[in-house]
Amino acid sequence: MGKRKRHKDDTVHPHSSVSQKFSEEHNVGEGNDIISSLPENVLLHILSFLSTKDAIRTSILSRKWEYLWTSISIIELDGAYPLAAKKKKRHLLDFVERVLLLHDASDIKILILVLYKRVNSSRLSSWICALIRHNIEELDLSLHWNTQPILPCCLFTCQSLVVLKLSMYWSLKVPSVTHFSKLKTLELSNVTFPDDNSTQHLFSSCPVLQELGLVNCGWKNLKTITICIPTLKKLQIENELMRSEDVVSCVTKIYATNLIHLDCFNCLIVDFHLHDLSSLVDASICSYDYMLEQDLVPRVLRLLTGIFNVTKLSTTSEMVEYLTPVENLLDRLPTFYNMTHLVLNSEFCGHHSIGVLMDLLEKSPKLEFLNFDQGFDPFDEDDWMSRRVPSCFASSLKTVRIADFDEKPVEMQFIRFLLKNATILESLTLCSNSEDMKEKQQRKERKVQLNNLPRGSKSCVIKLIWS
Repeated sequence: MGKRKRHKDDTVHPHSSVSQKFSEEHNVGEGNDIISSLPENVLLHILSFLSTKDAIRTSILSRKWEYLWTSISIIELDGAYPLAAKKKKRHLLDFVERVLLLHDASDIKILILVLYKRVNSSRLSSWICALIRHNIEELDLSLHWNTQPILPCCLFTCQSLVVLKLSMYWSLKVPSVTHFSKLKTLELSNVTFPDDNSTQHLFSSCPVLQELGLVNCGWKNLKTITICIPTLKKLQIENELMRSEDVVSCVTKIYATNLIHLDCFNCLIVDFHLHDLSSLVDASICSYDYMLEQDLVPRVLRLLTGIFNVTKLSTTSEMVEYLTPVENLLDRLPTFYNMTHLVLNSEFCGHHSIGVLMDLLEKSPKLEFLNFDQGFDPFDEDDWMSRRVPSCFASSLKTVRIADFDEKPVEMQFIRFLLKNATILESLTLCSNSEDMKEKQQRKERKVQLNNLPRGSKSCVIKLIWS
C-alpha cells in the first residue's frame, strides 16, 4: 500500500493538548524542578521522611526550599560524640540552637535529643522554653553527662506535653509547682528518686497519665513508693541486676483500677503491694533475689495474689522455684479465674518445681495455652502418673508448646502425662534444635513414635519442628 497522504485535518496545532503532552514528555529529565512546584504541605510531608540534618540540607536546593525546614514538626538530634573534640561539641550545640531558635511559628510535635557532653543550664533552659512556645507534644531527652543537669521549672508545668521521656544518671528534682495537664506517657530511665514525697508528688501531678515506665531507676533514697493513678493503663517497672545496689528494701504500693498491662522485672527486695487491679489483662513478672537472705515467699505470694485477675501471665521458672519450700501451697496460691495463657519465658528447671507447676495449673481452671518458651528440664525425676491431674486438663487446656525439645526422660514423662490426661487438647508443638532431628526423615520417625503414645484427646495434633 502507498504512503498515506496527510490531510489538512492531520496537522498538529502547536498549542493543542497533544502538543503539550509531547512537550512535557520530552522535557522530563532536562532540568525541570517538578518537586518544587508541589504544594508546601506536600513538600513538608516529604521532609518528614528525612533526618533532621538532611532536611536542613535541602535549604540549598532553591529559594523555595531555603526556609522550608524551619517548619518541620519532628526533630531528632543525636549528639553521639562521647569522645568528640571541643570543636565538634560547639558545632553540635550551635546546630541544636539553630534548629530550635530559627524554627518558624508553627508547632513542634516531637523532639528527640541525645547529648553526651555537658550543656550549661541557661542554654538547656532556652531550648526547652523554645519548645514550650512551639507547643511541644512529645519530648525525649537523654542527658548523659557527668554533672547534675538542671531542668527549668517551666518544663514541669508544660500544658502541651503528651509524652515525656527522660534519661539521665542523676537525681530528678521535682519543683513544688508541677502539673502536666495533658501528659499521657511518662518514661523515666536511669534517674534517681530523691525522696518519697517528691516522687509521689510527680505521679499525682499527672491527672490523665495512661503509661508509666520506670527503667533502671535508683530507689535507694526511698522507703515507700505510692503510684495512685486511676487513669493508668500500662505500667513498666524494670531494674537490671547491675543496678541492684541502688535498690534497698522498698515498699511499692500500686493503686490502678484501670491498669491493663503490667511489666515487672525487678529485684524481690522491692516489696510490691498491688491493690484493685481489676482491669488487668496481661502481666509479665520476672523477679530475681540478688542473693537475698530473707524469706521471699510472702513477697512472691503477695505479688501473685495482686494479679489474680490477669488473662495472660508471662513469668520465669525462678518465680516458680521460690515457692518450692511452701507447705500446703495449693491453699496459699490465689485462683487465677480469668487466666487463659501461661508462658514460662525461661527454661523450666529447678529442684521440686514440678509440684509447684501442678499446683499453679490447678489454680488456673480456664487455662487454654501453656508455653515452655525456653524449654522444659526440671532437675528432679518425678512419678508423673501418680500425680493429681489439674482440672484444666479436662476442661480447657487446648494448646501446649515446648521449646528446645530433645527427648530428655523428664520431658517424655511430662508429655506422656499430658497426652493421657489432657482430654480436649488440640495441639502439642515440640520445637527442637537437636542434631538428632535435623533431617526430615528423623523427625518423621520421632513423630510416629509420639503419635503412638496413649492419649485422651483423639483430635490432638502433634507438631515436631526443627529450627
